[in-house]
Amino acid sequence: MAPRIALLLLLLSPFALAAQSDTARVRYFESYPGTTAVVKADTPATPAAVGEVTLHVDPKVEELMEHYTEHRMARQGFRVQIFLGDRRTAEETKRAFLLKNPDTPAYLSWLAPNWRLRVGDCRTRLEAERLLRDLRATHPGSYIVPDEIEMPVIVSGR
Repeated sequence: MAPRIALLLLLLSPFALAAQSDTARVRYFESYPGTTAVVKADTPATPAAVGEVTLHVDPKVEELMEHYTEHRMARQGFRVQIFLGDRRTAEETKRAFLLKNPDTPAYLSWLAPNWRLRVGDCRTRLEAERLLRDLRATHPGSYIVPDEIEMPVIVSGR
């Protein structure tokens, strides 16, 4: 049994040495049928060498990504509810709040039979606690509620 293994290793050793050669190779990777992306990748012997990647993207994908970034996305977060009652008082409270806090968004919603005024777009409970602490003096009955919040729009400098 041992002579067979030694003979097998002797026969396969040239292949193992060829696989470990130091020469750089160029390989081409093609994507799935129907797409146009072809990537040329260099696998150099030295790790400091730089390769080149060319991507050909379908214009429909670029259009979809632009459309996606133009819309505000909702996610679960927290707001502080500062009012629950009739419509006229809710609108007046919203106006007064926005005059004092122009950087904090305010949202009116109707849940029969009352109108509610919720403020802020807090991603975490801790942010909502800070906002609640700041609003306690002017709105003593306010409390934190889980709600869908709007994510801020990030304008990239393309």
